[in-house]
Amino acid sequence: MFNSLQDFFLRKSSGTKSNKEPTDDDLKLAAATLMFEMVRSDGKVDQLEIVAMGEILRKQFNLPAEDIHEMIELAQHTSDHSVSLQGFTSNICEKWGNAKRVKLLENLWLIALADQRVDAHERHLLRKVAGLLYMTEVQIFQAKHNASATLGLDDF
Repeated sequence: MFNSLQDFFLRKSSGTKSNKEPTDDDLKLAAATLMFEMVRSDGKVDQLEIVAMGEILRKQFNLPAEDIHEMIELAQHTSDHSVSLQGFTSNICEKWGNAKRVKLLENLWLIALADQRVDAHERHLLRKVAGLLYMTEVQIFQAKHNASATLGLDDF
């Protein structure tokens, strides 16, 4: 799996476009990169959010425990070298249906809520990604509500 992810990382970091269709692994890394953007959107990398991201990667992508750390590192490196979120979200929109994109938004809410507070930077990133994923206000609210309920929190 990670040869494809590393190829994806190399294409993104070198700025070269590929005519190759994104693979499932490419899309997983794109989603993980958006998740890592959420982890650090408030200016710090909180361990609670990293743990939440790892758990989401394990559940959503059936990643074995030994691959989760590597995926998070690849997501961080990809995030460090990217200039826009649009490249990630456009591939996701092209290949993933609406339900899967809503689930990604819910996962971003889970990461943002992991420390039981959502700051202005996290809200901004959630709105930006939701727009790039073509989510409606109802879908954004529902994703937030589902994430809050999953964590046993009152709606934020």
